[in-house]
Amino acid sequence: MDTVFDLFNEVPYQFLEISRGSVYGNQITAIHNATGVFKLRNSMIQQQNQELRQSAATLHVHPDESFMSDNIVGQGVRVEGQDYEIIGQTGGDNYDDGEREHYTLTLQNSDYSDFTETS
Repeated sequence: MDTVFDLFNEVPYQFLEISRGSVYGNQITAIHNATGVFKLRNSMIQQQNQELRQSAATLHVHPDESFMSDNIVGQGVRVEGQDYEIIGQTGGDNYDDGEREHYTLTLQNSDYSDFTETS
């Protein structure tokens, strides 16, 4: 049986570990390279006479990635040069055998402070 990774092209991305709310803002503390299936869904919506940019992009992630855990909401990813905050996470299971095939991450546009490595 095919998985989402068999049916769609995978793209490289970076998983960003984020330190939230520091003096310098939300800051990248570690970066992990991986590949997954990215679906870009950006649009403009009108709300109270204002146009707002809305992102409902998703990223399908391999379940065996070293950075994956049961809750990575609040962390980030960088795909195609754009940073996103992970605002939702769901598991995708194979209905035949019950095995976890992927995680789907819901993404929102974000901006993070530059990663600085300390010695």
